[in-house]
Amino acid sequence: MNKILPILLFGLYAMPAFAGLNFDPVQMYLKENSRQRSTTVTIISTEDPKERIFEMSAVQWTQNEQGEDVHVPDDNILINPKNVVIKPNSKQIVRVGFTQPLISDELKIEKTWRIIFKEVTPVVEETGVTFLFNVSIPFFVGKQEKADLAIQAKQSNKNLILNVRNNANSHIQITKLEILDANKKEIAIKSEMKYLLKGQNHDFDIGSVNLGDLSQYKLMIFTDKSDLPLEMKIKG
Repeated sequence: MNKILPILLFGLYAMPAFAGLNFDPVQMYLKENSRQRSTTVTIISTEDPKERIFEMSAVQWTQNEQGEDVHVPDDNILINPKNVVIKPNSKQIVRVGFTQPLISDELKIEKTWRIIFKEVTPVVEETGVTFLFNVSIPFFVGKQEKADLAIQAKQSNKNLILNVRNNANSHIQITKLEILDANKKEIAIKSEMKYLLKGQNHDFDIGSVNLGDLSQYKLMIFTDKSDLPLEMKIKG
């Protein structure tokens, strides 16, 4: 009996590589000053011995008051082709965008989508396990602002909670938080990949940490906005 197990790769922050497949890039952009109306993502097959079939679709991506992702199907995004067959040791370029260029007013504040690459069920074999991969790649359209974060610390059940709010009108992707003391010694680290869309916030649970005088510490935030981490003060 064949078992089919779907695997969802979502919120990626490094180039996804699985079963000999690479997706590049892992974030797609159409920026404010761009005259383009589309961008591309390339699927590359390297060591995968199997032929794989993918169907692509788009969802509008927002976040609710609890910071949870909300996805709504959107047929206004142009995806070409919408179905691809990836053969071993080959590559396929997929174009994503709009039928018409967006006007400048539409690009002043970032809009966000996700492009879903859903693997189609192959011919079922009599025995074995088949893994189907769904890949979700962010598609950011509009002005990219500089990082503008606000940090608020609180204690909950003896754990230090850092609330991070994104005050910019564009997204930020956080991958890691580090707390350093006055001697730049690492006190705590939190590795958690989280997208914050415009105006959104998230509580990062740092664990059982008691800092005492917050002014003696610095918070280093690793994001997709710069190769260097942001240096922030912690407020209680």
